[in-house]
Amino acid sequence: MSWHILVTFGLALLPIILTPGTSATLVAQYVSVGGRRHGAAVMAGTATGHFLHAGFATLGLSAVVMASATAFAIVRYAGAAYLVGLGIYLLVTSSRQRRQATGPAVAPPVARVYRHALIGNVVNPRAALIYLTVPAQVVAVDFPIAAAAFLLAVVHTVMMVSWLSLWTQAIASAKRSGLFKRIARQFSRVGGLLLIGLGIRAAVTD
Repeated sequence: MSWHILVTFGLALLPIILTPGTSATLVAQYVSVGGRRHGAAVMAGTATGHFLHAGFATLGLSAVVMASATAFAIVRYAGAAYLVGLGIYLLVTSSRQRRQATGPAVAPPVARVYRHALIGNVVNPRAALIYLTVPAQVVAVDFPIAAAAFLLAVVHTVMMVSWLSLWTQAIASAKRSGLFKRIARQFSRVGGLLLIGLGIRAAVTD
């Protein structure tokens, strides 16, 4: 395997990794109320989604969705609805905690954080499009498509974990400051609004 394949995958994924999205929003939200374990759960859920998309592309399911306007619309609106619902959940949770407690915000179970990140990635049709198009544009015709898709998932996951680890470390370190503790409760509100915005954008953007 030529190194140029890995480099090309990396260059194709770099702007996607650096663009704030669902995973970065979930890291900011859950690390602020939990800790590094919650950041790791977001990374694990997102990584699982990457490999599921690679599997879907290998099986041809992604191609079926992309070829059908109706199927694509169903997946897109389902993903948008999930992000909006998750955003509303964070807003409601934040409001409830402000009414019921004056101490630190209560962190959700790690398993729930993993599930939120996983579903948020799997129902994203743009993620499916990456695994359907990028390998075919980079590898040679005789290169196995399954190997190309899973190689892309490996590169994607390594880059994503590296980037989100920086976010996790920065937020976890900032939690030690008194200023951060005073504004930590606002992360649920801000994160919820961001997820609702991402959901609306996914629904209205072709």
